[in-house]
Amino acid sequence: MRYRRTIGAAGVALLCAGCGGADAPEAAVRATRDLGPLPFEPVIRGRDGGYSARWGDRSVWVFGDTTLETPGEDGLLWRSSTFCATGDLDASDGLSALTEPLDAAGAPGEFVPFTEEERAFNLTHFGPLAEQECEEDCGARYALWPGPIVADDATGRALVFYSKLMARPGAFNFELLGSSVAVWERLDAPLARPEVRPGAADPTVLFGADEPALTAAALVREGMVYAYACACAGLTCPCLVARAPAAQATERGSWRFYSDGGWVDGHDEAEPVMAGAPMMSVHWNERAGRYIALYSEPVSSHISLRTAPAPEGPWSDSVVVFTAEAPPNPEAWPYAGLGHAELAREGGRFEYMTYFRETGFLEGEIRLVELELE
Repeated sequence: MRYRRTIGAAGVALLCAGCGGADAPEAAVRATRDLGPLPFEPVIRGRDGGYSARWGDRSVWVFGDTTLETPGEDGLLWRSSTFCATGDLDASDGLSALTEPLDAAGAPGEFVPFTEEERAFNLTHFGPLAEQECEEDCGARYALWPGPIVADDATGRALVFYSKLMARPGAFNFELLGSSVAVWERLDAPLARPEVRPGAADPTVLFGADEPALTAAALVREGMVYAYACACAGLTCPCLVARAPAAQATERGSWRFYSDGGWVDGHDEAEPVMAGAPMMSVHWNERAGRYIALYSEPVSSHISLRTAPAPEGPWSDSVVVFTAEAPPNPEAWPYAGLGHAELAREGGRFEYMTYFRETGFLEGEIRLVELELE
């Protein structure tokens, strides 16, 4: 399954000085209820991630590495990304009818599409042709991991933030190659990776490997899309936030980073706004009158919450609101704690979140949890 990006560095405290404020969150959770694992197609052995958004009348979910019980038409038991959707927006009794397109073999295809070059590399290094054709770097593959999905009401399209990586055999053995924004015109249309930097070595990559990966969380507010980059140093993950007009989200020059009360062109001038996680969610809660951030604490079963009056903050201190069920493997931990704004009910009194829990070798579940706010 997915391994979270972690960057070791000295001076962790300095990296995140000022991340979050000294105030308690302005949203308190009075009760929680574990609603069990999400019901996916039987072919799904495990999948992680699970960002979602309301798009039209559907709740649309996107996932990273997905393992299959039976191979797809291409003979593979692995997908770098998949998606599903449901019209069930009442999560009080769990979610149902999470459907997804399947091929003739009854397996989902790749959601974030590979280029011909990427696909050919994967087939000869990671796929069924590897044993006959691979000479070096065998077992390596390009991975395209979807992050947050946001719906742009002005254009009717959805934007999917994603990371491009080179993954090699072994735990945590991957290299970030860049991040970008894909465009989804309709739910029944394929996702597109536009050429956002024509003439570049990889024209589909909006932000290079040496730039912040705006794939931790995202939201749309008053025509602007806000996206967060949270690169971990040890057990602390300082988060930057950037924004751009939603209609220009695929234009690198449209993005500005938050710094010292304003927005600047260069990410080198940006300042962390809070400590979070590489996978988290940020959305508005009407009951609290605040934005809330939900995320899994690194190497922990704890899921924490912060609040802020604006996407850029100031963010409150964190508070643990739920302890996830531990995996059977004592060396693993739950991760990918994510909120799902489209499922909130009673004016935000009830919020819903999910997290990933490993249940076996290349096997896992995404569990749904209800949070009741005071």
